[in-house]
Amino acid sequence: MTTTQFQQLDEIIALAQSDLKEARKAMRRLAPELPNSAPVQTALGLAYIALEQPRDAVRAFKRAIELDPDNPLPHYHLGTHQADMGLLPQAIVNLRVAVAAEPENGDYLAALGFAYYKANRQPEAIETLEAALEAGKENDDIFATLGYLYYFKKQLTAARDAFSRAIELNPDYAELYNNRGFLHILLGDMEQAQVDLAQCLEKDSKYLRARYNQAVATWLQGDQEAALDQYRKALRQDRGGVELEQHLRDFEQFEQAWPDIARLAELRMKLAVMHKTLRH
Repeated sequence: MTTTQFQQLDEIIALAQSDLKEARKAMRRLAPELPNSAPVQTALGLAYIALEQPRDAVRAFKRAIELDPDNPLPHYHLGTHQADMGLLPQAIVNLRVAVAAEPENGDYLAALGFAYYKANRQPEAIETLEAALEAGKENDDIFATLGYLYYFKKQLTAARDAFSRAIELNPDYAELYNNRGFLHILLGDMEQAQVDLAQCLEKDSKYLRARYNQAVATWLQGDQEAALDQYRKALRQDRGGVELEQHLRDFEQFEQAWPDIARLAELRMKLAVMHKTLRH
């Protein structure tokens, strides 16, 4: 494949961002001229992804693997693409081949870790994502995913620290401030919870889960009237009370973390009445 052909593929990928139909036409003209080699088929697969032609992308990556079975790169791209398509068993097979070939490659490890996470294979996801960090691959998505995984294992401090690292890498990631604020509530640090939840709402004022967490933190700090006012304002924005229902499911965790269960039971009752009143 010539440099010009690589440039043409890059141009087609760029064109796809503004005119997908013309980009596909250009690809139909170019594809028959491309040599049948593993690097070309790998590049072609990536171009087909940009053109939103997933089956053609899979076909190209598989052809690259046939042409060069020992090259981990097409296995990596195929596995990542399959994970995006929800084909998790196939994705994991290909990504494991890539990792086996280059066990210190942080990109390969991260992709495999994310596939394990999507497949709900939590212990393998933790082990693989931690290995990606050790290999020098650090980004907000890895730390955010580890934050969830540690939380599922009830390792609350580790989860909080992972979310903190993700926030350092991406300070505009509103969801993570809510997550860390929620963990601060469970860990008993209401002041820091309020700081994080306010930060979340500053970045995304429509983030209702943060508003509800802010309200429960205010209630646990003893300011009941202010808390109920926060709940009322949030519930008016909560169509059907969907987010409130999820928030109420979190009460089991609040009750496990806080000894004053009676205070939370009182709040739960008030919220049930509030929900019913505002619906009518």
